[in-house]
Amino acid sequence: MTLDRALALITSAEVGDVLQLALTGDPSARLPGFRFELDKVHHRPGADVSAVYRIWYDLPSAQARTEEWLGLTSAAVTEGVATLVHNDLVLRAWRHPADPRLPGLVSACNAEVVGGWLGAPVELETLAYRPLRRAVLAARGSRPGFVKVLRPDKAPGLAERQRLLHAAGVAPGVIGEPEPGVVISEVAEGRSLAQALVAWPDDPTQLPSPQSLVALLDALPAEAVRLHRRGSWSDRIDFHADGAIAALPELRDEIVAVREELKRLLIAAPVGPVVPTHGDFYEANIFTVDGRATSVIDVDSVGPGRRDDDLACLLGHVAVLPHLSPQHYSRVAEVVEQWRADFELRVHPASLRARTAAVILSLVAGADTATALARLDLARAWLVRAQQAL
Repeated sequence: MTLDRALALITSAEVGDVLQLALTGDPSARLPGFRFELDKVHHRPGADVSAVYRIWYDLPSAQARTEEWLGLTSAAVTEGVATLVHNDLVLRAWRHPADPRLPGLVSACNAEVVGGWLGAPVELETLAYRPLRRAVLAARGSRPGFVKVLRPDKAPGLAERQRLLHAAGVAPGVIGEPEPGVVISEVAEGRSLAQALVAWPDDPTQLPSPQSLVALLDALPAEAVRLHRRGSWSDRIDFHADGAIAALPELRDEIVAVREELKRLLIAAPVGPVVPTHGDFYEANIFTVDGRATSVIDVDSVGPGRRDDDLACLLGHVAVLPHLSPQHYSRVAEVVEQWRADFELRVHPASLRARTAAVILSLVAGADTATALARLDLARAWLVRAQQAL
């Protein structure tokens, strides 16, 4: 209940009072010209909810308008935050980029510092940011790279995985680890599979075949099976169903029914052996050269798992693209069917389809209502197909 209240407050207009309290320390203070914009929300059902806001207000003494970024979370962070109480609800705030659990983010957001790391001037673009968890920035210049910021205890595992895959020829190299929690990577050669999918109707030669995608997975080094195993989308189906319920509370019973039937199918369907897996194998993390799938990025989850889950991850993510951007991905369903037919020669159809449904269900949380409804319908459709296959 407390988490539900926190989510409701963080996404409401009322949160403006909390943000002004964070800036002034005075519950009754009102900043002149105060305005805010919710930039992103990261909700972890059953755990916490965090958000980032862009804020503007006037400074009469300086005759200037100030712009700031603030982070706000329900997580029990104890250091580097201001603790706020609003109607008995406790929240913590910080000035971005001073994320209390990502100490490397301050340096990673400073172009001069990153330029020093790379030995050349750069411009920075934030590509992804999950408060308290991770951030990815692109450093563009004569020596480009990608700067990934993690909790300090997570970064060594990422660097180990990336070096392992780079030695196998399937991932860009690690440039360095300049601070605890910061890993800088080389830029992958070629274009992402997402870009190839956009270009596909006009240039089909640039889209990798399903055989090429499977060959990329086959090239993952055997040593990966000795790494720590992380749960797949299907392993975490309860968590993702809770996220879907938070997004569509009025459809709770339907989502629970989908979850329970998927759990039954996942137990009943034959599954392949444990093999090296990427763990997040989808179009943004796969790179192509001349129509071949050649490398992967975002290798945090590399380790032992089931080939079924990697293939389902790709199908599930690509299947939702038409809802995300119809003008770019209107014919992607044809590609999904082509890949599915090939993948089902390699893993059991019921297992692949049920796991694809689980991936799509995981994408319901965090989407706007219309998109969440469309994804839930798509998850149901793949569930029915799994039932038919079994």
